Amino acid sequence: EAIEQKTTMKARVEPYDTDVARVLPLKAGESELSILTGATGTCVSYGLAEFGSKEWGPQPLRQVWRGMSLYLSLIVRADSGIKVAADVKGKRVPKVPGWPAGMLAIEGIMAFGNVGWDDVTAVPMSGYIGQLKGVIEGKVDVAFGATVTPTVKELQAGPHKASYVILPHADKAGWKRLNAVAPWMTPAVCKKAPGLAEGQTMEITGYPYSLWAYATVDPDIIYAVVKAMHEGFDIYKGMHRAMPGWNINCSVRGPSPVPYHDGAIRYFKEVGVWTAEMDQWQAEQLKSFEERAAKFKQ
Repeated sequence: EAIEQKTTMKARVEPYDTDVARVLPLKAGESELSILTGATGTCVSYGLAEFGSKEWGPQPLRQVWRGMSLYLSLIVRADSGIKVAADVKGKRVPKVPGWPAGMLAIEGIMAFGNVGWDDVTAVPMSGYIGQLKGVIEGKVDVAFGATVTPTVKELQAGPHKASYVILPHADKAGWKRLNAVAPWMTPAVCKKAPGLAEGQTMEITGYPYSLWAYATVDPDIIYAVVKAMHEGFDIYKGMHRAMPGWNINCSVRGPSPVPYHDGAIRYFKEVGVWTAEMDQWQAEQLKSFEERAAKFKQ
């Protein structure tokens, strides 16, 4: 809506079921933009999970606009006694085939507490919702999920209630271990979640849903899209409860560890949301990408 009203361009939205399917049109040059989670975008840029094959490897994906935030952690029964990552040792943990980003997230959070797969009992589960339901049904002790997932509300409505594994931001060593496995996960402070008392906050992890493009897309197109999203914010901000998170001030705040597109940076600098610190961060991300791309080709 904003793009079509603020530019001469037409926008067509096409849904896809899997992460690879969402990225393939970008790689093939059939579309310019895709909405992906920070987890997927980082896996594409780092050549992780599904994108670690010879056909893929590190791809020149670029952030265009950092969107709404997701707050995530290992979710448990409130009466389980599991409070921090180290408490997962000896517990039943879901093992979900075909969900590499989720499995890396679980492994990373366990690593935060110096817990590995040899320290837990892996329980085969069917998928994202299946492993969350596994906590409700008592089949597993923990599951990875976002606080907004309806199944978490279902857990909170039951007799055991919902709780979360806390990831203290001051534990730098823990975060280093976590990010060595799942680099897309960043410290986040959650203020609202099923089972979290009114007025309380918790230190967990998060990543955004963002807008992405390949570096090869014309910078003028990306510039026009970003400008339209900024100037057309009032057009879409009320269309969904998540839309207020897609505002210009959040567009570069707490980004995924992947470079931004040149066209987006040009506009962000014009409106003053891109800082000198972000220039340094961008240079570091570009260097990091070149290093991992070169290593993949060896």
